[in-house]
Amino acid sequence: MTDEQHNQQRLFAAFTPATATEWEQKARKDLRETPLENLTWHTYEGIDIKPYYAQEDIANLPFLQQKPGDFPFMRGNKTGNNLWQNVQQINAEADGKPAIDKAADALQRGADGIHFVVKQPDQFDVAYLAEHIALGKYSISYTVASQPKAFLKRLYQQLEQQQVSHRNLKGFLHYDPMTGKGKLTEEESKEIVSILDLTKDSPEFYGVTVNGSNFSNIGASVVQEIAYTLSATLAYTDRLTTAGESLESVLRNMQFTVASGTNYFFEIAKLRALRLLWSAVVEAYQAEPALAAKLRIHSATSSWYQTTLDPYVNMLRTTTEAMAAVIAGCDSLTVSPFDSTFKASDEFSERIARNVSTILKEEAYLDKAIDPAAGSYYLESLTNALAQKAWELFKEVEEKAGFENAYDSGFILGSITEVSRQKFKNIANGHDVLVGTNKYPNPKEGISFDPEELIQSADFDTTRAAYPTEVMRMATELHLRKRSRKPKAIVAQIGDIEKRHINATFAQEFFSCAGFETEQHRFSTVEEASDKLTSTAAEVIIVAASEAAFAHEFGPRLRNHHAKPTIILADDPQHMKEEMVANGYNDFIFDGCDMKSLLAAVQQRLAQDEENGNA
Repeated sequence: MTDEQHNQQRLFAAFTPATATEWEQKARKDLRETPLENLTWHTYEGIDIKPYYAQEDIANLPFLQQKPGDFPFMRGNKTGNNLWQNVQQINAEADGKPAIDKAADALQRGADGIHFVVKQPDQFDVAYLAEHIALGKYSISYTVASQPKAFLKRLYQQLEQQQVSHRNLKGFLHYDPMTGKGKLTEEESKEIVSILDLTKDSPEFYGVTVNGSNFSNIGASVVQEIAYTLSATLAYTDRLTTAGESLESVLRNMQFTVASGTNYFFEIAKLRALRLLWSAVVEAYQAEPALAAKLRIHSATSSWYQTTLDPYVNMLRTTTEAMAAVIAGCDSLTVSPFDSTFKASDEFSERIARNVSTILKEEAYLDKAIDPAAGSYYLESLTNALAQKAWELFKEVEEKAGFENAYDSGFILGSITEVSRQKFKNIANGHDVLVGTNKYPNPKEGISFDPEELIQSADFDTTRAAYPTEVMRMATELHLRKRSRKPKAIVAQIGDIEKRHINATFAQEFFSCAGFETEQHRFSTVEEASDKLTSTAAEVIIVAASEAAFAHEFGPRLRNHHAKPTIILADDPQHMKEEMVANGYNDFIFDGCDMKSLLAAVQQRLAQDEENGNA
């Protein structure tokens, strides 16, 4: 027996080994009347997550004994430490000089690299860039939507003038029309070939970037992001090799950009599954297996989960997202400022974003542990499940003649839309929680920006998960600014305390999230409630009643209310909907209802009242 085995035996001597069956028996006993099966989580990826995992769940996984640095590199290609680059993203307008100055300052304040989003590539001042930033020392990357070849040529010429070897260049070029619009024109194909020709002798500068976040940031599932990123990569590879580029050169210059979302464990498993499947692709090309290790992964916190309301919560979201990417072994990381959804970020929000990586390194020491997820029954099993699901979808795309044809036929965007609609629905009915937006609102929050101006702005991201809810809230904010007060929603609780409390709380939280001033009033009888509420100023009255008779009586009694409020029943009327509408109810609120449509109807009523001049 080795010393390690002996120490483990001593450490666990006080504990009796338990099988998965014994765990299940214990769980069923503790749950009493709740079936254990009810705790299974059905995900957007089509993977059912059990309430617990045991050693039996990973017993037959082929990659279990592999170490970091071993093919197929599921655990990454890092062997000494888990270092990643802290990359700050900066928008560069016109000649980019203010952005370059900001970048130079950020590099002195903790950033390891800069990612310029270059708006006008032909105007960007590469001479000023080279003068103020040591391009051979720092990782400097560029996103350009057009003219990538001309931009790179100017950059390389500037390096030559400064006698800086292009071999010392670090960073990447992000030019990816494939994932953005599903196909390449002939001219775009030529541009990609030229980019590879220019960058293939710069070993630390990646010229072929495939942007998987174009899928996840419009609501795709993790499985879809993995599969479609791989499929787009194949499309690029085929284009480049057909144009005469060597397969080795293509594979050595490949980078994936992926978004890291708030589904913590799934995001950890995502990068592991992505590397695993990329190795399978490299192997299928019959290329040198070691080339799979050359893949570079740049992670950025997800825009899909960023919110405009209660924006400080974004600090927590991006920290969770960053941790997931780091634990999964990303090569570089960009953290978005918490206020980026509604204004140009300032020095404070940029510093907070930049410091997330610094804290994860200097205080959490996450740079010291390679693949800390190794051995976790859940994460190892989840990695395998994601890889299998993504590989199946990847093969389905290839059977449709590849990425470009599958995109052109509507399959790719159609499948993503199907998932995103379900996500929007679950956010609208409260099943999926966006803290501060559709649940747990900040009652003291004040909106500092102009809601109408923001909604109409071309920079306002309408693809985010929170967008539909935010639009409704901003409509309420406009009502506040026109009338100098928030619209009021009163929840009238009538009857049995326990039952009415559940429906009343649900309704009150919903209207609080929508920006209404909310109050709860408790009444013993319908007569008491109607007498007191008939003269109370409120735009919305929600009835939470424990008995059907109460609900039937209340609506007719409020028909004479002077303000003609919207009257909502906090219950599912099922087959009695027409009858309840006839009794004076305008709508119904309950767990699982269409909250978006309900609030839209309320906002429309408010707008009509304003047009009619009602106070």
